[in-house]
Amino acid sequence: MEQEQGWDPEVSTFFIRIINAIAITLFWMLTASTIGLYIGLAVPGAFPIWATVLYYLLLVLSFAALVRYLRNTWKKHHK
Repeated sequence: MEQEQGWDPEVSTFFIRIINAIAITLFWMLTASTIGLYIGLAVPGAFPIWATVLYYLLLVLSFAALVRYLRNTWKKHHK
């Protein structure tokens, strides 16, 4: 792998990991906000209470999965 513009390959890979982590987190946030606010699942009273509870439960579970994915991604490169 050749160096581009004087970048060290390790630094380049590090920045790519940072950008990927930010991108996937922003995607999760935008998806959760869109489903919650645009559709109305985050607003109590707009849907039956079980739908709101299910939305928040899936929100917490998907956030835990996101954190686990990010932790595994960053740990894999530090060994």
